[in-house]
Amino acid sequence: MSEKMYEAIYKVAKTSESDSIVLWMDKVEIKGTLLDCEDNKCIKDIITLQDAIVKCMKHHDEEAKERHFKWLNISACHIKAFTFKCCMED
Repeated sequence: MSEKMYEAIYKVAKTSESDSIVLWMDKVEIKGTLLDCEDNKCIKDIITLQDAIVKCMKHHDEEAKERHFKWLNISACHIKAFTFKCCMED
């Protein structure tokens, strides 16, 4: 499954107007800039984000806690959904 998610993210990225991506996992939302794989810097099944913001949701009544990272590597098998910022509505 992770290989399909990995391939889907980079396939959609090629047609997207933005490299800013939002990923969802269990109770976690991650926003960042997707590393371009054209120069073969990517590792299979690992999604690498630059300037990543991780928002953890614990309970409905708690405010989400955010952490910032210069670089973040995510195993594609943990990603439930994704979109690019250009596709989001405010």
